[in-house]
Amino acid sequence: MNLIKKTSVLMVCLLMVLGITSCKKDNDKTPEQSSATPSEILAGVTWKSTTVKDQTGKDVTAANGGYMGIAKYNVNGDFEIKGFDGVLRSSGQWALTADGKKRMLIGTTAAGASFSRVVDILVLTKTMFTYRITNPQGEVVDVEHIPN
Repeated sequence: MNLIKKTSVLMVCLLMVLGITSCKKDNDKTPEQSSATPSEILAGVTWKSTTVKDQTGKDVTAANGGYMGIAKYNVNGDFEIKGFDGVLRSSGQWALTADGKKRMLIGTTAAGASFSRVVDILVLTKTMFTYRITNPQGEVVDVEHIPN
């Protein structure tokens, strides 16, 4: 089994174990309502990253530019992440755990490399989305987003 298939199988198993939620719209709910699910909130707007901070609160955006851009999470479970220049950087599938505390991506970069990523969600409201990730240098950083 090649790496892409192994990663996909692993992510499907993880999603099943964690109990994911898809972003299916309920006819009685809209993202504007206070009863919106985390998936509805995430898919309700296009998100623009603003700042990357280390665990002391220091702005480390310059050293973590790979997390900066525009992200769109579609209600059908697809996502696209583009640079601020509008160039596609990655796309694929997204999901949240049932409790809304983790976001999972399975995707492909613009260069064709497959990846999967699970991050902790720190804040997810209609006006702020912040997740925590360990960057390639092994540093834990928080990536902040606002509606675009």
